[in-house]
Amino acid sequence: MKKPFIALIAIFACTLSYAQIDQNSPGYSIESIGKVSTRYKYIELSKQEINGEYVYNLKYHNLEFPEMRDMTNVRFRATDRELDDLYNKILIGSKMKKSDPITYINLDRGRLGISRLTSGQVKLLYNSKGSSEIKWTWLTKGQLRKVFGK
Repeated sequence: MKKPFIALIAIFACTLSYAQIDQNSPGYSIESIGKVSTRYKYIELSKQEINGEYVYNLKYHNLEFPEMRDMTNVRFRATDRELDDLYNKILIGSKMKKSDPITYINLDRGRLGISRLTSGQVKLLYNSKGSSEIKWTWLTKGQLRKVFGK
């Protein structure tokens, strides 16, 4: 009877001693710019200031097909103006014709493809360099504004 009780106390002691308090250093706080979460997708844009530069993280997860693991993180450095240019290029994608070719932008360690999906929705495709796998999601104009904090 004593051995299980001592083992239980040891497990609790070890678990509590490894509790994480705060892993973010005060100089590198992460700020969420905007996010969209629906039944079919999760998209978030956040930024972090590191050594006077902004590092952005565009994270999206396509939840439309539960059997697929369609998720990506795109980290990139940009100024406020470059981020606005990226927003405008994606917004232009919602106005493209379906027959227009995909517009590609080099971003992070890959390229971001922008095309029109249906009725003003924009489709984002991300392909890492050296990989044939394409991660994609889609946004309405309102969702795009929300993600970019506009």
